[in-house]
Amino acid sequence: MNRSIRVLVVSALLLVVCMSSLAVILFMNSQRVSISFVPERANTTPGETGWFLVEIEASRDIVTYEVAIETNASVDTDYTYWPDTPLLEVFVYPNESHVESCIEIEVTFSSDGVAAHDTAFLCVLNWTFEELEEVIERRDVFIDFLAANHAEFGIDNATVWTPIYNCAGILIVGHHLFKSAEWEMEVSWHVMIAPHDWVTVYLRHRGEAAPSWAATIESWSTDNQTVLETTPPTEIYRPR
Repeated sequence: MNRSIRVLVVSALLLVVCMSSLAVILFMNSQRVSISFVPERANTTPGETGWFLVEIEASRDIVTYEVAIETNASVDTDYTYWPDTPLLEVFVYPNESHVESCIEIEVTFSSDGVAAHDTAFLCVLNWTFEELEEVIERRDVFIDFLAANHAEFGIDNATVWTPIYNCAGILIVGHHLFKSAEWEMEVSWHVMIAPHDWVTVYLRHRGEAAPSWAATIESWSTDNQTVLETTPPTEIYRPR
């Protein structure tokens, strides 16, 4: 092999190495995004709110983003984006026209020209609930406890909550959500007589995917209303 051919071969090899290195660098620096609904399916009733989380995984910090929500039915939707996690909360607001149907919800999350998709279903049941005042009475015992023992949460009697029914299609154990500007509170209670009529609560900061605090009252009807802190669940509760 003469000198000129060797020079060409070496040059070609160097070019291949340089291009491969550049491709690796570009791949490592490119944005990669995936999203996942939590849960993938939930039940609700007309006039209530379907409240989903969408967990986001990204290969690097998200600077710019776009969110698109599409459904297979005419229904109002909304979302809140929490950039520090990052996390999406997706809200769906069915009405009477959606009874006995399942709404398919597709979310597309885009960042730096890369898009990720996931789908969930909200089934709207013909189900009624008329015990909100009793649920609020239970909730307020825990709010009093939090105000006295966990000032770091910023929860007290002045905190404004939006109630969201969370028990469509479920018997024996009742469930209700309460949404504030910063928190999700889930109240559940065992529909039994003492001493089995427990009440439990968990708290999830809305910028986090999992609950961070929980407590229980072992028997509501005994009227001691002693709040015992417990280990929080590892995931949120939605009826399905």
